[in-house]
Amino acid sequence: MIEMMIDTALSVPSIWLSIIILCVLIFGLYLLYKNRIIRVQKQKDLLEFQVKQRTIEIIKQKEQVEKQKRMLEQEKAKTEKLLLNILPREMADELKNKGKAKARKYRSSTVMFTDFEGFTKWAELYKPEDLVAELDSYFIKFDEIVNKYNVEKIKTIGDAYMAAGGVPIRNKSNAIDTTLAALEIQRAMQEIKSQKEALGQKGWDLRIGLHSGALIAGVVGIKRFAYDIWGDTVNVAAHMESSGEVGKVNVSETTYEAISEFFITEYRGKVKAKNKGGIDMYFVHGVKEELSENEDKITPNEAFWHYVNLKLYSNINYKNAEKYIIKRLAGDLPQGLHYHGIHHTKDVCEAVERLAIWEGVKGEELYLLKTAALYHDAGFIDSYESNEPIGANLAKEMLPNFGYTEEQIQQVIELIEATKMPQNPKNHLEQIMCDSDLDYLGRQDFYSIAETLRQELIEFGKLEDNPMQWVEMNIGFLSGHKYFTKSSQARRQPEKEKRIGELKDKLAASKK
Repeated sequence: MIEMMIDTALSVPSIWLSIIILCVLIFGLYLLYKNRIIRVQKQKDLLEFQVKQRTIEIIKQKEQVEKQKRMLEQEKAKTEKLLLNILPREMADELKNKGKAKARKYRSSTVMFTDFEGFTKWAELYKPEDLVAELDSYFIKFDEIVNKYNVEKIKTIGDAYMAAGGVPIRNKSNAIDTTLAALEIQRAMQEIKSQKEALGQKGWDLRIGLHSGALIAGVVGIKRFAYDIWGDTVNVAAHMESSGEVGKVNVSETTYEAISEFFITEYRGKVKAKNKGGIDMYFVHGVKEELSENEDKITPNEAFWHYVNLKLYSNINYKNAEKYIIKRLAGDLPQGLHYHGIHHTKDVCEAVERLAIWEGVKGEELYLLKTAALYHDAGFIDSYESNEPIGANLAKEMLPNFGYTEEQIQQVIELIEATKMPQNPKNHLEQIMCDSDLDYLGRQDFYSIAETLRQELIEFGKLEDNPMQWVEMNIGFLSGHKYFTKSSQARRQPEKEKRIGELKDKLAASKK
């Protein structure tokens, strides 16, 4: 018993010792673990700090790269802009991609030259810097205008400015585009001159010349590139400018032929050109009234562009059909046709075009009306009586050669036959045709045209030379006549009523 108690007493300290040792061991392990955690956290914090620092460096490097990239792009844009100021985009792209740009031949382009009248005199009156600034202000305006009409500026030579339509991109409308640009440049010059005169200053005057034809265009030089054009077309255009007048647009015959359907023109004779003989010249005064906004003869309207597209892309070759019949009429019409001559055919063509546009006619119907006007009096070649069927047969024979279909030819024939007296049109187009044939009855040039008819009737034995009898006939004819279209009723009927009143007064005065 005593031994057991002694053993028990001795075992109690051993248990506590074991417990203490165990606690110390556990605490040691905890400290070791905690220290491990702290080291890991420090490594993690260090790593995060290093990553953050590296990220900041990368961002800075990226920003620097992007900044350099933007600077390169800006410099590239400046270089391209500078290059495009020297060369057309197509030439510039070819030059960048291939290292060179080959010359191209253009079958139809329109060259425009401008030149200031008396520039040498102005140069003496201005300070050099003021002269250059003044000239620059004009050329900047010219640049804006030619760009508006897709005309390519070629270069300036002193006070001369050269541009061309139809280069470097070929198009069929280059003569029309360049003419519009030339007219707008002259209008801008007139406005600037008016502003200067209002301030007591003198404005500059400008001559403009245009010519259409073939040329060669390309890039020359290896150090200072220059896009230029060469050929006789350039020389003739320069001749048109030097032969023109200030404030006007002077064009050659080839340009006239391409634009005459859309613009008001004036023939001004021939000018001699080296190795070419005489060249016909025309002034272009503006857009035709019916083809301009508010009939201002300045701004092309929707009908203008529709008509242009019709001319350029229609299968009908109206221009050749016109050339053929005009040549035929010039050679085969008998003498004595003071009224039913080529001048009457042209007058009716202009009237039918004008009236058709007023009446909203679109598409190829416009050309069918103009064709009918061309051929409606062609029968006078063979007979003074019943000439309409002869003209219709001539149209039926010739028009297939100019791209007209059988259906279109039949419509032309019906339009021609509608002009027989007394007039009895069956549809809108025939109404337009009839009103155009007698358009002059309601115009201010009625008396001069009526006089040619009187002379013709006397010469062919259809009328006695009795002035008062002629007045009575005119009163009866004008009183019995009526216009069919709304446009003619509004625009021609009032003037016709005035003519009737004037003729009645003349007849009454003769009887006193």
